[in-house]
Formats: sequence, structure tokens, C-alpha cells
Amino acid sequence: MPGDDSSAASLGRCGSYELLVELASGGMATVYLARAADGRDAPLVAIKRPHRHLANDKGFLSMLVDEARLASSIQHDNVVKVREMGFDAGEPFIVLDYVEGASLADVRKELSAVGRAIDPRFAVRIALDALAGLQAAHVLHDDKGRHLGIVHRDVSPHNVLIGCDGLARLTDFGIAKAVDRVQTTRTHEVKGKLAYLAPERIDKRRLCTVQSDVFSMAVVVWECIAGRRLFRGDEAIETLQEVVGAPIPSLRRIGAPISQALDDAILRGLARDLDARYKTAAEFAAALERAGGRQNVATPAEVACLVEALFGERLRVRHENMRNALDGRDVDHVLEVSGLNQRPAPTPEMREREKIQLANIAPPAPSARYAFGNASESLLHGRLASPAVRAGVLAAFAALGALVAFKVFARGDEHAAPAAVAAEPSFRRVVVPLPFAAKRVTFDERAQDLDPPADVAVFEVPRESGARHRVTALALDGAKAEAYVRESDGVARPEGQGFAIEPLETYTDEPAAGAAPVTFIELPPTHNGVKRVVKTRPSPKSRPVAQPSAHPPSSAPKPIGTVDKDGFTRLK
Repeated sequence: MPGDDSSAASLGRCGSYELLVELASGGMATVYLARAADGRDAPLVAIKRPHRHLANDKGFLSMLVDEARLASSIQHDNVVKVREMGFDAGEPFIVLDYVEGASLADVRKELSAVGRAIDPRFAVRIALDALAGLQAAHVLHDDKGRHLGIVHRDVSPHNVLIGCDGLARLTDFGIAKAVDRVQTTRTHEVKGKLAYLAPERIDKRRLCTVQSDVFSMAVVVWECIAGRRLFRGDEAIETLQEVVGAPIPSLRRIGAPISQALDDAILRGLARDLDARYKTAAEFAAALERAGGRQNVATPAEVACLVEALFGERLRVRHENMRNALDGRDVDHVLEVSGLNQRPAPTPEMREREKIQLANIAPPAPSARYAFGNASESLLHGRLASPAVRAGVLAAFAALGALVAFKVFARGDEHAAPAAVAAEPSFRRVVVPLPFAAKRVTFDERAQDLDPPADVAVFEVPRESGARHRVTALALDGAKAEAYVRESDGVARPEGQGFAIEPLETYTDEPAAGAAPVTFIELPPTHNGVKRVVKTRPSPKSRPVAQPSAHPPSSAPKPIGTVDKDGFTRLK
């Protein structure tokens, strides 16, 4: 949200509208607070006006037409309605309902600046509103009953507006996908903000479905509660790589005060496997509501308090600028027909009350660290390599713990005290990336069936157990992978050559007389960075590697490859 420091009179006209205050300006357009110049009972509206260098760009114009047409057809309380599209001196503009408040990105930015995050109760409420708007768009039909097939494709905190009424609304359908959209995406052109793209839109699948919007919304929810970014590469390519393959830590693992059920519900929304992820926005919303429970979902009135505590002063300044622009012309009536309240100058008592309110409804951001990939882990370990640095970090954590404990007991807060004295969890969560989609995984002595099969498994490990474990994974076709893994920052990665992969038909370590020796063939790493080594024994050149067994033909395992004329094993 800009400072709204323009106190000049009206900014001019745009079609039949009088521009009052500049609300925001981005790379493609500027948004103004405006009012129809020819109607006393006309409410305030927002006008999106493209920058001059884009006004004649056919691609941008078609995107603007798409936004106006699609958003105007969605009639829902959680979608910002587009009223009309017009032209002023040959330049296009669209007119939207004015939502007094701030974007979710602004809310997160303000809280992050003071080391706080959005309370999980508030995050779930905001997510339920946004998902309701998404569902309305996804299921929309035209007048003839034809499904329009709308996919937003740009779900991000910037496009979720939170009003002073406590409702969250989805906006900016400019790059939405629909069956009859005017604009078509250029080949290989990736749209949407990179850190919120679903992996299937980036990898070779190149899919874009309603499930892609669900993944983006799950990222938004995760970040609200964590108070930080989920995928955060320094370069665009690094961000895309993290979206496709980086481990996704659970919120409980980084210290977020949420239930296991809510943590699992959000992680399922972040599943890269489309069969595991929620099929619709409504399904995701239902899971969040069940996991949170009615008592753990904030009311719109509570969300409205958060917006007022963060932006009340700036909204008051905006009202003053609007008064200056209207030059006293029946401002009170304009506010009334727009459904807005008067904003008197704040007193010191009001400001102090807002500070206390913010402290009560925005908890400190979870402090546990996590890293993605070997490079991030090496950097983190390098920073903590020297004994002096390690000692300093331990001392800082000890001092922080003592300070938190002192404040909790000094305040006698009946809600905070149990959290401060709660026993340390007896288990820790370990994520195990696998070399293929497995149907069953054994971690030390614990076995877990994966339904549907997945290339990542999660285990709850006793806190006192060591960091080295033995993992065995069984694929759908009977192939088996084995490795010793070692934990690092909650992720267990294979040691040595990586996972040794065998077909269903295995060999003894000691070959029979005249048999060829066992060989190991190293494969390229998987998308999640897991090393793979295939254990096999070449057979005579005229025969396949894996000989038929005594099993009936219907149940015989398929060979993993054949040996070519030069004696090399060609894997299938």
C-alpha cells in the first residue's frame, strides 16, 4: 500500500470518472480511487489504467479484455467485481469495485517487518474466503450452460485483497485461462509469479488445471503461517527448481503453533503428485475447515481488527486526500453510499490500543530454520563451522529462551504459559526423498504403505534416535531400492553411491561358477536430487539381463534392460 501522500485536488478525468487518489502503481498499470462525475449517489470505484507504453500493446489489451470479461461474469462476494471497461482518448481502462483495505502481500510485509506472522486462525479464515472465490470461478458456466473452464493462474498474496469488513477477495484475472479467452499464451511462456506456480506448469507436463490454483493457494497459506517465503531462490531459475523439486518442510517442523491435522491438510495441498493433491478448491477449503475446527477459524470481525491495526492510520490519510480532491463536495454522502465509515484523527490512546491489539492477534513468526538443497545446507553449515560461531549461536538461543520464559511468567498469561512449559516433543519428523514412486517404504524397522504411491515419504522418528537409518523402497513394478541415509536439517539423504536399485529378481552377492560378476550402474539423479545406482549382472550377449524365473508368465517380472552387442547394459 503506498503512502497516499498526494494531497492535491482531483487528478483529472478518465472517461466519465473523476480520479481522486492514486492507490497503487505496478509494472503494467496504475490503480486510482475514482468516482463517477455525473452522479451524486455514485459510490467510489477503483480504476485500473495501463501505462502509456502499453496502451497500444495488443497483447496487453487482450489481457485487459479478458480480465474485464471474466471477472465481470463471476458474481461472488469473494471476487472483486469488474463493473465495466471503457476507453479514454483511445486508451483502455477497467472499473472495479473499490475494496478499502490492503492486499495480503501488504499485510505480510507489515507483520514481517516487526518479526510477526499471521495467526493461523486468521490465515485459515483468509484462505477459506479466497478458496470460495476460486471455486466460484472454477465452476462458472455461461448463459447457455457451457462450462467456461476458468483457471486463475496468478493466485498470490498480491491478488488477495482483505477489506476493512474482514472479507478476503480474489482479484486480477488478467492472465486467467478460459476456454474462449481472447489472449493465447505464447509457446513456452510462463505466466504468474514464479514462487507461486504449481510444479506441473513448469515441468514437462505443462499442465494448467484448477489443481494448479489449489497448489498456489496452499503456498499462500503456508507462507502466511510461517511468516516467510516457501520457495525463495536468488535467481528465477533457482526459484523454479525449488518449486519443482525442493523438500517442503511442515509448518510444525519450523515451530508453527498448529495442529497436526491442519499441518497435514496444508501439506496435501502442496503435493506435487496431482493424484494426492486436492481435486478442487472446495475440497481444500473443506479440509482446512475440518482440520482447524470452528473454534480455530477467525471471524471476519477479527480479521477486520487486524487490517485496522496495521493500516488504519494510512487509510485515514487516504480519506483526507480524498476530501482534498473533492474539495469538500458532500464527502460524508460519498462515504455513506460507498459503505465506508468516517475516519477521525486518531488520539494517542487509539494508537496505543492498536499496538496492543496487534500484539495479541499477530504471534511471533516461527523461528526454526530450514534450508533447501545441498548448496543451501553447505552455506548454512559453513556459517556455523567455527567453534566461536557455534558457541555464539548457542548462547544467543539460551538467552532468548530465558527472556521468553521470564516474560511469560511475569505476565502470568494463562494462554501463553502452557506453551512455554510444554514438554519437548518426543518425536521428530524426517522427510525421505525416494528414487521412484514407491508403494511401500521401510525406515529402519518401521514400514509404511504409500497410497497413492509417492517419491517422498515422511516418518516420525524418536527424538533420541541417531541420524543414520536404513531405507528400503518397493516400486509398483516390484523394483526395490535400498540405501543408508543420514539426516540433515530434517531431510534424510542417501550416503555413498546413493540408492541401489534391483529388479524383482535379485542376485546373491557371490555369483555361481561361471556367472558374470555383479556390476553397479550409476543413473542420473532424480528430480528431487536422489542418487541412483542399479545393481545388475550382465548375462550372455544373446540373452536379457534378467532371466525368466520359475514364475508363471503372467507374474514374471519384467527385465530392467538388455545387453547390446558391445556388452553394455541398456536400461529400459
